[in-house]
Amino acid sequence: MSKHWLSVLLAALLLACSPAEQKHIRLLSGDWDLALATSQLARAELERAGYAVTVEVVSPGQIWARLAAGEADASLSPWLPDGSRAHATRFFDRLHDLGPNGPPLRLGLAVPASAEPSRVDELSGSGYGDNKIVGMMPGHGIMVLAEQALARYRLDEYQLLSGSGEAYRHLVDTAIEQQLPVVIAAWSPGSVMAGEGLKWLADEAGHFPRSERPHTLIRRGLEEQAPAAVEVLRRLRWSEAQLNELLALAGPERNYALAANKWLRLNPVPAD
Repeated sequence: MSKHWLSVLLAALLLACSPAEQKHIRLLSGDWDLALATSQLARAELERAGYAVTVEVVSPGQIWARLAAGEADASLSPWLPDGSRAHATRFFDRLHDLGPNGPPLRLGLAVPASAEPSRVDELSGSGYGDNKIVGMMPGHGIMVLAEQALARYRLDEYQLLSGSGEAYRHLVDTAIEQQLPVVIAAWSPGSVMAGEGLKWLADEAGHFPRSERPHTLIRRGLEEQAPAAVEVLRRLRWSEAQLNELLALAGPERNYALAANKWLRLNPVPAD
C-alpha cells in the first residue's frame, strides 16, 4: 500500500474515532431579570450559530453544582468576585470562567422615590419599612453582599427577607404603585431600577462593592466538545446601555425570550 493511501486511511480512521461536535447546549439561568434576559439572548445567539439550546431556571447554588457535575454546559448568571464566593470556593476549579459578560453592577438599597430616607445609615433606629428589606432567593449575589453591608452599617434590627424572583418583582411593583414604605435590595442594570419609581439610598460608607460583575461559566470539556459554541459564549459581552435596552424590550410582561429575538433583529451584528 502506498504512503498516500496509508495516510488517507489513517485520516479516515481518526475522523471515525473522533466524537461528533456537541450541537445541543444546556444553559442554566437564575430567576432574576438580568440573568433571564442575558440567558435568552445567549440562547438566541447560539441558535443563530446552528445550535439547539435549552434554558433551565435554577437556584444560584444549583448553577454551580450542576455545571461542576457536567449536568449542564454554561451559565451567564453568576456574580463574581464576591457574590458567589462561597460557591466558587467549592466548585471553581471544576469550571472554566470565560470572563465578565456585563458591566460592573451598582448594588445597594432602594426605597420609593417619595420616601424620606436618602442614605443607608438613616435607616438605623428609624423603623422604616417595618425593619425589613425585600430580597431575592438565598445564595443570590445581592443577598450575600447586602447581608455583609448591613453588618458593616450595624443595621442589626433589619431582617433581609428572601423569596423567589417572581415574589420579589411582585413586591417591588406593589411598593412602587402604592408608594409603600419598603426597603429593597437592588442592583443595576436591572428592570427594578430602570424607572423613576425607586431611588437609591446613598452608600456613603462604601460598604456595597463596586466591582461585582456577571460572569460566563462553562463546564470543563465543553471547549473540546463544542468549540464554536464556546466562541459564541466568549464574545457575549454587553454594555450597560445594551442591557437596559434588552430589559426594556421585555416590557411589563417580562417576556425575555421575545425581547432577545427583538434585540437581535435590532442588532444584527453579533455581540463582541
